[in-house]
Formats: sequence, C-alpha cells, structure tokens
Amino acid sequence: MMSDRKVAIQYNKKPVNWKHVVLHIVLLCVCVISMFPFIWMISSSLKDNALIFSYPPELIPQPATWSNYPIAWEETGMGRAMLNSLTIAVTATVGNMFVSSMVAYGFAKTNFKGKSVCFMIVLSTMMIPSQVTLIPLFIIFRQFGWINTYYPLIVPSLFGTAANVFMMRQYMLKIPDDFRDSGFIDGCGHFRIWLQIILPMCVPTLVSLGVLTFMGHWNNYMGPMIYISSREKMTVPLVLRTFQGNYSTQWHLLMAASCIALLPIIALYILCQRFIISGIMLGGIKG
Repeated sequence: MMSDRKVAIQYNKKPVNWKHVVLHIVLLCVCVISMFPFIWMISSSLKDNALIFSYPPELIPQPATWSNYPIAWEETGMGRAMLNSLTIAVTATVGNMFVSSMVAYGFAKTNFKGKSVCFMIVLSTMMIPSQVTLIPLFIIFRQFGWINTYYPLIVPSLFGTAANVFMMRQYMLKIPDDFRDSGFIDGCGHFRIWLQIILPMCVPTLVSLGVLTFMGHWNNYMGPMIYISSREKMTVPLVLRTFQGNYSTQWHLLMAASCIALLPIIALYILCQRFIISGIMLGGIKG
C-alpha cells in the first residue's frame, strides 16, 4: 500500500517548468520597475516640499502631510478643471467612437468602387505629424471664432480617427457576413444593421478603444494650451502646469494634484479592464 501511494504521488507530481518561473520573475521585476514612479509620486504627495529631495530618500514619509491634497484642490480649482476635462473627453470620445465605427462598417461590410484606395488614404493620415497641421488648424479655428472655446478640442474628433477606424474595421472583418445578410432579409438598411447587429458584437474593441481615446483627451496638454486662455476653462493638464513657476516648483502640491487627476483614469480602467486587452488583441488579428 505504501509503495503504491509513493508511486501515485510521483506519478501525479508535475515537473517544474523553469522557463515559466524565470518568465514570471522577470515580469515581476518589470512590474515593480514600472510601478515605482507611481509609488514615488504618491510618496512625494505626502511630504513637505523641502523633504522631497532629502538624502537618503524616504519612500514612506514620516510624518505624512495629508493637507497637501485639500491645498492642491482648493488653490488651483481642480474640481472645475476636472469637470472641464471630463466634458471634453466624454463628448469627443463618444463622437469619435460613433463616427469611427460607422466608417469602419463601410470599409468592412460594404462594397463600393475605390474602397481600397479610400482606405489607404484614411490610413495615410496617420503618418502626418500633428505639428504639421497645428498652424493651419489654428488659423481656421480663429476664423471661426473658436479660440478660447472647447470646439477646437472636440469637433476634430467628431470626424473619427484613422487608428480607431483601422482597429474597428479589423474586428468587423471577423464577423461573418451572414449577420449582415440576415438583416437585409428582415428589411434593414445599412444604418440599422450597423447600429443593431454589428455594433453590439464589437463591444470589446469599442470599449477598449473608447478608454484609450478618453485617456488621450484627458491627458491632452498641447491642444488646451494653444486654444484655451481663460482660467475658468482650463483643463487638468493646464492646472497642473500652474504649480511650476519660472524659479521654483511646488513639487508636493504638484504630486498631490497629479494623484487626484489620475483617479478618473484608474476608475475607468478598473471598470473596463476585461475589455481593454481582449479588444485590442481581437481587433488586430485579421487583415
């Protein structure tokens, strides 16, 4: 009996896969290195400005200065800035995903003359640096009277972006055309097929691209710096810039305000994390 038990234990014991062990150790080290700036930002937000550059550095401040957070919130009007950034990011993201998915449906599920050429033209816009179009766009928006408004930050996104169109098209190509044909049999047009049949199947890619688009607008610094001049219309990146002066920087308040600014992004990622990686991976499989 004892010998049979030993044989069974030896048989059930799986050999250690040292490749996986080494891989997990490397990934753990990379994760710690990647998280260290974030941890240091939190640590610095709980220190006095004079203690941030103290030597040897302290990762856990003693004592912790929690008053940095209400001071950073009140001195810069962080609440108003977050509301402004939220308005721009949500409006631009919803409009962008609506138009991008519609254009992607046209390239993936319809046939028209010159479709490949049009698609290549759309993709070619990704190679144009934003700095090239900066001055022409500013002149156009100034002629429209849109300076010091949110229109220059929202309206361009309402026409979609080439990257989102590409990713959505790649995902829609995986959906069998039988779903589209069944919609035609039921008397649906292209718009209704896109809205009620194809779009619900693209939720993973739609959500993941929506999160990335939201983050891009939330962290946008160049656009608001150029078009926004009044204090009450400033976004979060502009407000964070106010902690940096010509001769000194309030690092403790800057780190505290940066932690506050990260909260919406972290909450959005936690809510949508199961869609982000799967959506991006599935969106780039078929070409």
